Amino acid sequence: MNAVARRAHAPRLLLVEGNDALRRGLQLLLTGQGYQVHAFSRIMRALVDPLVMTASHLVIDHVLPEADGVEALNLLQLHGWSGRAVLMTTSYTANLRRTALRAGFAAILPKPFSDASLIEALHGEPAAT
Repeated sequence: MNAVARRAHAPRLLLVEGNDALRRGLQLLLTGQGYQVHAFSRIMRALVDPLVMTASHLVIDHVLPEADGVEALNLLQLHGWSGRAVLMTTSYTANLRRTALRAGFAAILPKPFSDASLIEALHGEPAAT
């Protein structure tokens, strides 16, 4: 299978992160792990992209300009999205963890986190939550 065919069959991942440098770094990491990454700085920009609803994975920051990560997941779910969601946060608390898990996040990663922790969280393996 050539590179174009592999990319066409790669799982789609929605990445929403407001920090340009971090978003780009995560995009490169996740692309290197075989994901077809659709990266956005704002959730509202993501919602107008029809490919977003075909994503099997979501990696999203908790603090965003238009909605926090939990609210953003709720918006995606209202539009019919379902998949594996990972929340990144600089303000990890037990209350945020409970709220995020209740909303449907599979994992919550306190920043900074290792590349391995993110990959494990996306694959459903034990992660730092």
